[in-house]
Amino acid sequence: MKFLIRLIGLASMLFGIKVLASSVILSGYFIPTLPVMVLTISGILCLKYGGQNRQYAWLLIAGSLAYAIMSSVIFIAPISLISFAVALIAVRIGYAMLTTGRLKLQLLP
Repeated sequence: MKFLIRLIGLASMLFGIKVLASSVILSGYFIPTLPVMVLTISGILCLKYGGQNRQYAWLLIAGSLAYAIMSSVIFIAPISLISFAVALIAVRIGYAMLTTGRLKLQLLP
């Protein structure tokens, strides 16, 4: 039963990420997106294997995001507030189900 709940949690998280990612449009050209990919991958690797230099990983990831938006590699389409709220709730509930193996609904802390 816990496996089924964790599987539903994973599906819920993927649904929420898909709804959020549907508003992000990448340009189809490889050369302008190459610095964004290199900075993001190096940030993730630095975050994973950086040791004491992990704070620079977030700087690399933020730099890649800033470069992508400023160079028009990423276009962010408008998303409605309801879609945004549903996506965040789906990710939150899915994460709780995936980590704990049970569904715990709590509106206020």
